[in-house]
Amino acid sequence: MNSKSNKKFLIFLLIIGGFLLILSTTSPLAAATTNLGNIEAESEDTIFVDNKIPKFVEKPKKYSVSPLYSKTKGFETKKNTIKTIKGNKKHIFKTEYFLPVSGKKIGKSEYDEYWYNCQSIAIDGKYMYILSSHGYNVKKGFIVRYNTDLLKKYKLNQGKGLVSLRKLGASLRDDENLTKNQKLIKKAIKIGPVFNTGHGQSLAYNPKTKSLWMWQDDNYLSSKLKLMRISMKTLKPVSMYKFTVSYEKNKKVNKIRNLAFDKNGDFYFNQITPSNGDRIFKGKFVNNRIKVEFLATIQNRPGVHAQALALNRVSNRLYLVFDGVFYSIPVDKLCNFTLTKNDFEYTVLNTKRESEGMSFDNRGNTYLLLIRGSEVLKSV
Repeated sequence: MNSKSNKKFLIFLLIIGGFLLILSTTSPLAAATTNLGNIEAESEDTIFVDNKIPKFVEKPKKYSVSPLYSKTKGFETKKNTIKTIKGNKKHIFKTEYFLPVSGKKIGKSEYDEYWYNCQSIAIDGKYMYILSSHGYNVKKGFIVRYNTDLLKKYKLNQGKGLVSLRKLGASLRDDENLTKNQKLIKKAIKIGPVFNTGHGQSLAYNPKTKSLWMWQDDNYLSSKLKLMRISMKTLKPVSMYKFTVSYEKNKKVNKIRNLAFDKNGDFYFNQITPSNGDRIFKGKFVNNRIKVEFLATIQNRPGVHAQALALNRVSNRLYLVFDGVFYSIPVDKLCNFTLTKNDFEYTVLNTKRESEGMSFDNRGNTYLLLIRGSEVLKSV
């Protein structure tokens, strides 16, 4: 091949390379997949715990809405207070942020289906990540990242500022011109792309790898589990592990929707039993493989729908969150199989709204995610 032909061939390669690069950047939701096959859970030391908590809280016939939500047409200005009415651990939560809500769908804005159907929350430093279903689609969703340093700077967690996120959401939905203040607030918010999330209630932060993770539970009944790592920069999946988990003579784990990570990067998930209990499993990453351990069966769960798992890495307690009720257990005792009924902290709250998620900041403060309308409450 002569030098002229070499130049043409080199140009051809550069064009093809550039075309492939464009394809890779315009296919943003493709995630590298690792198939792990079946993982047999270690279960030699698993324990059965009768926690002696009261009969679980029934699902309300109709979920409640925030007290002033309808009266203000969503533009609430008064903080809500939710507190313990039963249990051995008292909590008080007050509104920290009223999140944007959609309201009436008008059909011309990409924000029509955004914001309101929140499913999970994860907090890392100044960033608060909220995963929301894409409208009523329970298989697709997206992540919204809030810079809470800016939200606090603009005083959106107090006084007249409480309504600002709601008004911004409405203005974006209705394609209105944003005010100077709204343009500043919008810079504190990053909206990720829509991708196949499944129900979406498992978004969790892994402090060891400094990344977000979640289950892609688009087939809730299936035993074929799909665990995704989410980029904290692009808010989209970058890798996925596919596997099944078997335990106790080849029983298969399914109906997995919740996820939490400890400070070592190990993860926890739970499976509801037919007898109103909870099975707790622990996963560990080892050389691009996953090991799973079956830790315990809890006899009684506190509510009907398991909405979230959350781990307070300051107190080192694992929280199992249901609608209007949750309990927590010490992780160390759970993992060394010494958990007893006296280790359970149990709380029933004075609300019939859906408790969609829970997370903790670096100081151990608790953040509770509720919908109708969507808001984040902080422990006080």
